[in-house]
Amino acid sequence: MSMVPAGEFCGHCGAHLTRGDAFRHGAFAAVPSEPVVHLSIVSTLFPHLPHRRGGAFRWALLAGSVAVVILAALHLFAPATIAAVFLLPVLYLLYLYEVEVYESEPWLLIGATMVAGAVLGYAFTTLTGEGVSRLAISGDSGANVLIAGVIIPIVAQALMLVGPLFLYFVRSRMREPLDGLTFGAASALGFTLAMTLTAIWPLLAGPLVGSGSPLDWALRLLSAGILLMLINAGTTSVVTASIWLRRYDLRPSSRGWPASIFATVAVAVGAQIILGILTVVVPDLVLQVAVRGVVAVALLMYVRLVIHESLLVEGALHEIGPDAACPECHRIVPTMLFCPACGVARAAAKQTRMHSAEPS
Repeated sequence: MSMVPAGEFCGHCGAHLTRGDAFRHGAFAAVPSEPVVHLSIVSTLFPHLPHRRGGAFRWALLAGSVAVVILAALHLFAPATIAAVFLLPVLYLLYLYEVEVYESEPWLLIGATMVAGAVLGYAFTTLTGEGVSRLAISGDSGANVLIAGVIIPIVAQALMLVGPLFLYFVRSRMREPLDGLTFGAASALGFTLAMTLTAIWPLLAGPLVGSGSPLDWALRLLSAGILLMLINAGTTSVVTASIWLRRYDLRPSSRGWPASIFATVAVAVGAQIILGILTVVVPDLVLQVAVRGVVAVALLMYVRLVIHESLLVEGALHEIGPDAACPECHRIVPTMLFCPACGVARAAAKQTRMHSAEPS
């Protein structure tokens, strides 16, 4: 029989003992200092990153977004575009380097996710771009909605899953749900990066100082760069996390429906279709950006819910290891699936390069 060490959280199942809350709504399993319902790009898409290290990434994300707006205001639209589309992919690569999660096979991970996603994104945009343009010019609204608003978004979503599914079958030892989430987000970011660059390449090859409304350009770059990146990363990562969870979960009966494969696929496909149709039938740029913003926020909330449920599932394994410092709160506690002191899931709390380099 396993013992439960004294603490605010159960080291086995992660339940909040002092509040009697098994689901622990007020303590996100990856970052217990945040509630489950909390808007945070960094702690949602970078769940392995300790809370203390997230500040640098938040500032980088904010600085990059501000740089895009400033460059657009100066009519430097090509540099602004590059900054917008590279911001999240570069931050994600830095995140993978920082947390040292996949240090043994970094090139396989990057190649099967970001690089494969980028290749597929380029091929997809090259093959479909001309056809979509012709369809829009033809004036056939029904066919335009069906093809550009429904079929193409579904195919794009399927292509973003190719790289992660390859890893699912060839690297079965990478079995935790957060592995799937990481692979899905990386693949989606690579796909979206290549897709966007391919579509706007004529702009990048043009003059440095462009013409047009800086406000319109700032909104377009916010939508096509940052918001679309977040949406695609969100839809792809929840699907891959649920697929990995199906292999990992030892208690399928205890799993909530939001983290099921059916639910995540329905959300991903539904979001892509809604946004695809919106792009076709709604010409107003401000409204498009507003809707994409709402969808991006909703998806981030859903990703957090899937992460939270996936990490709580690990309570099926009752093991107690030697005392060690928690990577999140740094208190000396028994090594268990959850830190009894702060409640962080050990699967999410990985050592960072800075922390591992600190003298003991």
